[in-house]
Amino acid sequence: MTSPTPSAPQNSLRILFGIMVVLQFTLLVDFIIEPKETSALKALFHFIQQQRSALLLAQLFGCAILFVDAIVRFDNLKHRWLYCIGIGLLVCHWMFQMFVHFLSSSYLV
Repeated sequence: MTSPTPSAPQNSLRILFGIMVVLQFTLLVDFIIEPKETSALKALFHFIQQQRSALLLAQLFGCAILFVDAIVRFDNLKHRWLYCIGIGLLVCHWMFQMFVHFLSSSYLV
C-alpha cells in the first residue's frame, strides 16, 4: 500500500515564489542603481527604504513557507534541486539584506 502524496496549493506556492523573486530583484536593484531625483523609481526606492523592516519580515515568512513546503514535498517535486537552490538563494539574499539593514540602522555605515 502506497502512502498518499501530500497535496499542496500549487498555484499559491508558485505565486509566492514569483513574488519573492520579484521582490528580491527589486531590492537588489535598489542596492545597485541610484535613480534621478525626479523619477518614479526614486519614489519607489524611498518607499522601500521607509518600509524596509516590514519587507524583511514578510520575506522571512515567505522564505519559511517555501522552505517548509520543500521539506514536506521534497520527494514529490519535479525539479527539486532547482527549487531548493532557488530557496537557498532567496534565504542568502534575505540574510544579506538583514546584515545591511542592521548596519545602516545602527549608524555604523
